[in-house]
Amino acid sequence: MVLGSINWGDAPTWFGSVAGAAALGFTAFTVRQQTKQLRAQQELNEEQLKNLRLEQKALAAEVRDRHTAQARRVKFSVQITPGQDFPDGPESCWYSAEVTNQSDEAVTDVTVDYDGWEEPQAARLRPDHILMDQPCVVGPGHVVAFASQSTHIDRLEEIYPTCKFKDAAGVRWILDTDGRLTEEASTAP
Repeated sequence: MVLGSINWGDAPTWFGSVAGAAALGFTAFTVRQQTKQLRAQQELNEEQLKNLRLEQKALAAEVRDRHTAQARRVKFSVQITPGQDFPDGPESCWYSAEVTNQSDEAVTDVTVDYDGWEEPQAARLRPDHILMDQPCVVGPGHVVAFASQSTHIDRLEEIYPTCKFKDAAGVRWILDTDGRLTEEASTAP
């Protein structure tokens, strides 16, 4: 059977052409599907990355909370105590300070700094306070009282007392009378 003057070739050529076209179509379909899968995987990866970053922030906050947990349970209070010649005497008053450890472990190297009046035996300056050298240890649930030098009321109002101590992990802290807690900068190389 002859279909005019067109040479339609033989069956193997037709079969090869159809198979090639089918392979091309299958390849295009596969590339399209894999592109969709890659996009979906990228979206999933981005979502997982966001979740990992949130978890990392939460873990970092938890580590910070653990790092400061004991130090946040140390309290520091100060009051001006009048002397016998208050208010006009040259040494008419002093600061009375208390360091309260509400944590479950002792804090060590506790000192109270009265803007340069960090004396080695500040607690011995007042007869109503325990005789204790600075730095001292404040056990769990204990309160230790400190006192500054006696001076005139005007001088005391210029002073900003702070408490310095080391927690059970060996971290040095500075606590002020407003309750601000900061980690002391390390002086080690």
